[in-house]
Amino acid sequence: MRDAYVESLEEMHKDVEKLICALKDTIKRTGEAMLSMDVDMAREIRDGDEAFDNMIRDIMHKDLNIQVLQSPVAGDWRSLVGTFKMLGDMERIADHCSDISSYVLRIAGMKNPLPLPKGVDHLYEDMEGLVTTAFDCWLSGDSKTAELIKDKDDVIDARFNQLLFDLSNKIENREDRASIGAYVDYVLIIKYIERMADHGTNIGEWVVFQKNNQLPGRPSL
Repeated sequence: MRDAYVESLEEMHKDVEKLICALKDTIKRTGEAMLSMDVDMAREIRDGDEAFDNMIRDIMHKDLNIQVLQSPVAGDWRSLVGTFKMLGDMERIADHCSDISSYVLRIAGMKNPLPLPKGVDHLYEDMEGLVTTAFDCWLSGDSKTAELIKDKDDVIDARFNQLLFDLSNKIENREDRASIGAYVDYVLIIKYIERMADHGTNIGEWVVFQKNNQLPGRPSL
């Protein structure tokens, strides 16, 4: 019976590893599509969101089955709960890749597409680095590095706020209605990027919970 239990845990862990690999690739390609206004890549990412949803829900189902049916020990229970919560954040990250790609398609389809505003590329790069670190911490169980992810998120928040201010000024000072629409779309894009970083930060916190039985800044459970 315990052999089946261990096999179930190992199978689920491998599924999460595959999911992380696929999502890392999608995050990378979303950034590339945004930078180059690659409509084919953006369309592929947008249309691929359902596959992520199905993959994540399948792993969640396995996770819950182990929790309910196989009486995991305390350490495994924390791992299962943390993984389940992380999967929710991963689903939102995949959703935001699809959201960003949808806006890339809309901007690229405009008569005179506006180029990517200055600084958005750096915001995306910082977010991608944060999320990648969070994924790697889960894979390696590195709770010490995971505790530092929040500091990176603070930097991203500051960059986001500056970009939001700059884009808002452009919207206020722009007379061309078509250009205003594009700048509004870019505001939504940077908001999705900022949210992706927030979800990456959440993942880091769940890694800490799995290893230390506590969330950063909170007492042990």
